[in-house]
Amino acid sequence: MKTETPYQANILIVEDQLDNLRLLSNILQDQGYQVRQAIDGEMALLAAETQPPDLMLLDIKLPQLDGYQVCQQLKAKKNTAEIPVIFLSAFDQIGEKVKAFEMGGVDYITKPYQLEEVLARVENQVKISLSSQQLKGNNSQLKQQLKLTEAAQQFYSQPQIEAYLLHQAVAATHNGIIITDATHPDYPIMYVNPGFEKMTGYSLKEVKGKNCRFLQGSDRHQPQIEQLHHRIAEGKACCVILRNYRKDGSLFWNEVSLSPVLDESEKVIYYIGVQTDVSTRKRAEEEQQRYEASLNKMNRELHDLNYKLHRLANLDGLTEVANRRCFDETLEQEWRRLAREKKPLSLILGDIDYFKRYNDTYGHLGGDDCLKKVAKAIANTALRPADLVARYGGEEFAVILPETPHEGATQVAQRILEGIRALNIPHKASDVQPYVTMSLGVATMIPSLELDLKSLIDSADDALFKAKKQGRDQVVNARLS
Repeated sequence: MKTETPYQANILIVEDQLDNLRLLSNILQDQGYQVRQAIDGEMALLAAETQPPDLMLLDIKLPQLDGYQVCQQLKAKKNTAEIPVIFLSAFDQIGEKVKAFEMGGVDYITKPYQLEEVLARVENQVKISLSSQQLKGNNSQLKQQLKLTEAAQQFYSQPQIEAYLLHQAVAATHNGIIITDATHPDYPIMYVNPGFEKMTGYSLKEVKGKNCRFLQGSDRHQPQIEQLHHRIAEGKACCVILRNYRKDGSLFWNEVSLSPVLDESEKVIYYIGVQTDVSTRKRAEEEQQRYEASLNKMNRELHDLNYKLHRLANLDGLTEVANRRCFDETLEQEWRRLAREKKPLSLILGDIDYFKRYNDTYGHLGGDDCLKKVAKAIANTALRPADLVARYGGEEFAVILPETPHEGATQVAQRILEGIRALNIPHKASDVQPYVTMSLGVATMIPSLELDLKSLIDSADDALFKAKKQGRDQVVNARLS
């Protein structure tokens, strides 16, 4: 695939892997590009400052200064800030791509390099870069010509000199200039400059006497056209961007700045329009919008994935309450926090009475269903966001109650006991009741960094043991026993 390049764009490749550097250089040189090379960040910065390239291909993983740091330093300096940077990386990860664009990169190529992808992305950015440089040059030239006209008006009073200089400036600019007759209801074109002829493909002879609407062809349903008509009806200036079509039918985005010319009686007699081809800018904006939409989509997917991973890491798969890992981490965090604040921490440990017999009688599927119902009933009693219900073991459950005194914890445990009874799950193998019941132990402490949080667990476990020993289906509070 041979890409025609009218201008030999200057490309700086920054890659510390010599095989990759050689490969990229050969690919781009075969397409007619001028290629310079650098193997580290410092060499890249020196090369860019000495002769700013039209495009830089920058590897992220570099010795000493990495690609992100190099890009950051480029963007911080006036003479290198506009250099477009395509990042190179062996990692096709969302985080890497997001950071690349945050640092100011315009595109991203992953390794191993694919010939078609490299050429397509490089060619796209080279076109954007060169178009941007050309537009800046045109604007600079127009400013110089306008300054020349102003200087001529200041130092020369002869109308013919002023008119000549103004004509030369209008004729030389690459922007399209149109003058229309505002005294006629259809605003016919009176004059277009060579810039307009080059931009649209139409000559002055072909367009003279026509209304400018022919440039939109059949593409008339553009909101900006209504805005344009409204401003013209008010006799005011405006600036809009329209989809226009050249003589060969090709689309280009046209920024039109329209200004009225008034006579002595303040009546609009002419409109002067300045046209600028902003197709490259519009394509860049659309590309940026696509990138942003893609990034937003990836961020949403990443958020959903993180949420799912969080659930997998912290929830018990069967009962959908917190798992033992989450219980251990939460209890330690609350212990440390409440030790600093010197506030009470309560813990409830509960065990389904004769659950092994239940499994033997109703089978493991029945046992799983019983665990789910018990877990849901316990979770319904923990009403505060800070409370945590967890599956502690096979048929054991735990409830962490931060900033809760022993009286409040005992009340919560009693509600759990009543909630389990209210389920009325048949348990004909139980020695306590003909339905499923639970024994609960409650412990409350004011944590201290000198104490081990295991003492709280042991106290609750001892209370649970006493509840079982005293006949089950009851609550025993360690502080009160």
